Amino acid sequence: MEKSKILKLTLIFALVLSLASFAGCSKSANTDGAVGRKTLIIQDDAWEGVDLFQVSSWNDMQCLLADPILEKDPKTGDVLPGIASESKWSEDGLTWTLTFPEGMKYSTGEQVEPVDFIASVEYGLEVSPYADGYKAIKSMEVDGRNVVVHLSEYQADMLYNFQNCFVGLIDKDEIENMSADEKLWGCHPYGAYYLDEYQPGAYAILKANEGYKTHNPMLKNQGPSPVKTIKVVFSGESFTFAQGVQNGDYDVLAMVPSEYYDELKNAENIDMFEAYGAEVNYAELNMTDPLFQEINVRKAIIHAISRDNLAAYLSEFETPAYSLVLRKCLNYSEEVVDYYKTNYGYDPELSKQLLADTGWTDTNNDGFVDKDGKNFVFEFDCRDSETPKKVAQSLQIDLKAVGIDMQIKTQNWSYVNQDVVDGNFQMAYLGLGWSEPFLLVDNFCNRNVKCTNPDPENYNAMVAKARKTVDYDERTKQITAIQRKLFDYCTIIPLVDNNGYRCWRSEIQGIVHTPTGGFYLGDVVTDEDGNFRNVQ
Repeated sequence: MEKSKILKLTLIFALVLSLASFAGCSKSANTDGAVGRKTLIIQDDAWEGVDLFQVSSWNDMQCLLADPILEKDPKTGDVLPGIASESKWSEDGLTWTLTFPEGMKYSTGEQVEPVDFIASVEYGLEVSPYADGYKAIKSMEVDGRNVVVHLSEYQADMLYNFQNCFVGLIDKDEIENMSADEKLWGCHPYGAYYLDEYQPGAYAILKANEGYKTHNPMLKNQGPSPVKTIKVVFSGESFTFAQGVQNGDYDVLAMVPSEYYDELKNAENIDMFEAYGAEVNYAELNMTDPLFQEINVRKAIIHAISRDNLAAYLSEFETPAYSLVLRKCLNYSEEVVDYYKTNYGYDPELSKQLLADTGWTDTNNDGFVDKDGKNFVFEFDCRDSETPKKVAQSLQIDLKAVGIDMQIKTQNWSYVNQDVVDGNFQMAYLGLGWSEPFLLVDNFCNRNVKCTNPDPENYNAMVAKARKTVDYDERTKQITAIQRKLFDYCTIIPLVDNNGYRCWRSEIQGIVHTPTGGFYLGDVVTDEDGNFRNVQ
């Protein structure tokens, strides 16, 4: 009997201890059963390297280990401090002074020095595929904690390069003492994290740089990140990612899979935001083709296009475009949109009249206009991916409504581009993704000038003048005028404004982000143990 009482008391005591232990669990315990986590798991596309001067492409998540020299205001596009605490320009735009205060350290423990900026820029000019963006730099010198940069001429698009992670800082000693192969995956750019482990095609492990300091005013915490370890996963399927971020296997999806947009948007435990730069898709018409030599015929094509119809074919990731320099791009102006809608908007009756004025009428009542016994038939050179094919279907319906038979040829995007370069096209679907206008206007109607640009001399002069214009607002006016000139050629048609989304578990508090893809972890809330999930 006594033994029975002792056993009961022992069991009761054990139960009390068990309940007490549950009551004392960390506040980071997840409400859906997942425990608090110290390692942030991010899904991203594969990386080419951590030396961002060498690589030809990069992803937003690589900015976790490579800060840009300067940041940009997500609302205005204005310059903000980044690695450099201050940026000053001379009135003529030929002298640029950057300040690099003491106290910033690479993950190696070495302090950031102004001379590192000079070494990094010189290295970039030597190896970077984007070196043209800052080729106007003719000399640089250190003045205390400042670097004074001298330009041969003002280059308006130069600054944008220094607001991206592909022009950051690498220690001068690493640049000089490591081979190109060693730097590709072994250098230590200045950033909030550094690469601790890399498994090709599988994942990367990032560790927090404890000597990190930023001057980015978007962050309250400008010191080391509270999230100490990140695992970036490169391989997997969209289904796995979409389910994984909901059940807790992943914390962040760098890009929401389009087929799971609705599911993730409606998930109660997921936050979703825009995270994509400016990317425009457009068509170019070959004005040397016998069908398109008359400008009124090209105008008829343009006025036949209904963007309301086009919108019905697009997903949440695309909207119809009325400009070539889009809303997320520097020097965007609504005046361009208004100009296009007023002068080149949907007007099928005007389209039919323009065709009739140029001799194209339906003489045999087959539903298609004809001239000299031949129907108006042309080929649309289209990319073979989902969105371009949807756009082509929409255009085909619109053009049929005014009596034009548009036939669709689909092929890999690179072949479409080459067809335009070779002049082997009638109308082609093209695209450019960049959030600064000069790379864009350098390419619009310039892949094949003979076929698409009736006034290249004056066009190039306008672009050159705008590139040398120091004042931002004045430069915006000139970019607006350039787009109007392009539209008046009637050889280029804006079609699609592309977008993208990023998502993460809503229990993670304090992620700072921008609509163009900026992603910062400095203000993430953690508990005393470093857990970041569901901290209260």
